Amino acid sequence: MNNYYVPVEGEPGYVKDVRSSALLNTDLGALQEYKQKKKHSKQILSMQEEINMLRAEIEQIKNHLQLS
Repeated sequence: MNNYYVPVEGEPGYVKDVRSSALLNTDLGALQEYKQKKKHSKQILSMQEEINMLRAEIEQIKNHLQLS
């Protein structure tokens, strides 16, 4: 750490930037966990969109077969 960061009393893993008064989280484990959860959420969203697209295609096929 440099002289611009001061540990926050009673809050391990946090420092305060004295230049900007920003509160910064220095817990890299929590950052990795957040990134993993975000990646997992994006994967789930992508799968849901693909499932919805497949459902729509199946519905179109069913409708086409009923017309035949």
